[in-house]
Amino acid sequence: MSNIEVMRLTKVFDTGGGPLTVVDDVSFNVSEGEFVCLLGPSGSGKSVTLNCIAGLLNATGGEVKVDGISVRERKPNYGYIFQQPRLLPWRTVEENLQFALRAESGRPAPNEKQRIRDVLELVNLSGYEKFYMHQISGGMQNRVSIARAYVRNPDLLLMDEPFGALDEMTARKLRAELVSTWMRDKRTVVFVTHDIVEACYLADRILVYTPKPTRIATVINIDLPRPRVYGSDEMHAVESRVLAAFERSISEFAAVTA
Repeated sequence: MSNIEVMRLTKVFDTGGGPLTVVDDVSFNVSEGEFVCLLGPSGSGKSVTLNCIAGLLNATGGEVKVDGISVRERKPNYGYIFQQPRLLPWRTVEENLQFALRAESGRPAPNEKQRIRDVLELVNLSGYEKFYMHQISGGMQNRVSIARAYVRNPDLLLMDEPFGALDEMTARKLRAELVSTWMRDKRTVVFVTHDIVEACYLADRILVYTPKPTRIATVINIDLPRPRVYGSDEMHAVESRVLAAFERSISEFAAVTA
């Protein structure tokens, strides 16, 4: 599994109105097998941070290392899960996973059929190999996108609000399945969300982001055992603590920028 070092990360975009600083001097570490949530308001630079970790965006300042190697030098072995599944509708579930496995070489991967069977079992989709996307539900499509990220056996999972477009009942089911899957193999996860309940349910640690230009307002450790129970006194106490930190970060940012 991977470890991550984000050191004084800054990202500035050139716009028609001049330079726009989205991430400003952000530093944090993620240990091997840790589940970390980046929590902040929409547009606060969470996804930009995720893309810098993936090596999809180059930092304007600072550095990101995965397993001690700068992502400028070598992209990490990661799986990326988007808010929308972004699956190929003309391919079956199995063919979507084959496409991910063959993307780099263009040839069948070693033990391809077994790897696909294993990962579909992991996300509770055994028996759906030959189904097309229009034949399965939105929640199942999200599970296919998680399977697609897992099938390449990544050391690191980067997840950008993958359940944000779903109804709450479906999202809760998929969060529970994600936690169950993660507890079996303890891959390193960085998960972007603006949902406080979601962050408290999933994370070992929550990094609370300010509005942009993003900085880390506070870091909150979640010491509750898993599986966690929505609505329990323990969850409510943690959610209240995170909400207070979240609201404080926004009010302090507003005072500084006023």
